[in-house]
Amino acid sequence: MGKLRIIATLMATLMFSITGQSQQVPGENFYQINPFSINPAAAGINRNVSAYMDYRDQWSGLKGAPETIRFGVHGLVTSDMGIGLHVDQNNTGIFKQFSIDLDYSYRVALNSDEQSLSFGLSFGFFQNKINYDNVIIGEEMDPSLYSSNLFDEALVRTGFGVHYNYNDLNIHVASPLLYTTQEKKFLQNLYGLATYDFYLADNIWKVQPSVLYKYSYGSKGQADISVMGEWEGRLWAMAGYRTNRSILTGFGINFSSFGIGYAYEVNRSQLSSISSGSHGIVLYFNSPYSMTKKEPLYRSSTRRNPWN
Repeated sequence: MGKLRIIATLMATLMFSITGQSQQVPGENFYQINPFSINPAAAGINRNVSAYMDYRDQWSGLKGAPETIRFGVHGLVTSDMGIGLHVDQNNTGIFKQFSIDLDYSYRVALNSDEQSLSFGLSFGFFQNKINYDNVIIGEEMDPSLYSSNLFDEALVRTGFGVHYNYNDLNIHVASPLLYTTQEKKFLQNLYGLATYDFYLADNIWKVQPSVLYKYSYGSKGQADISVMGEWEGRLWAMAGYRTNRSILTGFGINFSSFGIGYAYEVNRSQLSSISSGSHGIVLYFNSPYSMTKKEPLYRSSTRRNPWN
């Protein structure tokens, strides 16, 4: 019975891990204000050195559900090259995954300064581990659970992305997990994001509709349709719908170069009876420091706020 309980625990948690992994990239609902979280080609998009940290509690109230902490920093090193760094910690049941990725972007102007195309690459390592403190199996214990390195290994992963910008139109196509030495498959996920900024009432209001499509290997594609509104670059709120029957909401406030945001996702599927939804919080900072004095090629608009 001890071995059966071990297997049942591992299989149940593994199912959470597989499902959670498809949700953890981008890992939160703040991609409208932080496209760098899903696309290495957006490294340096703010020109100055920028950083963010976010926390996501997915399917809150459900034991063993994914919990993710992410940190990222990026900036321009020349007028057309950017670099960045991502650090993630994901806990799903008894499984823990730590990853670190380096990002590089290169951008070229198209026809005029109003258009640009950026290419991005990422390269990193991730490590799977088992949190044995969370394994509750009674008196009997299979020694192979401790001796085997099946769930305790360090692996390599790569990513790729493209960003097209024309004034206030931005299109992102990226595969943050293009290839990993664990799955040994190319194009393990694919994300497409399109946003457009409308400015109203002498630029007091900005309205940004967006569409995000997410595909992960072994699961169905998923789309987000949302609208974000911003008042005088200080307050913002968003609402949207995800095709997995989730309703997306969020709001935030900006204090000059510093901002904070909160997102809540209501799942209307069968999980709604055992989970109170998913919560996310983000802190972002756009420093006054820049690694280059040259003007970037890809300012989306002279009216765009530096945090976005």
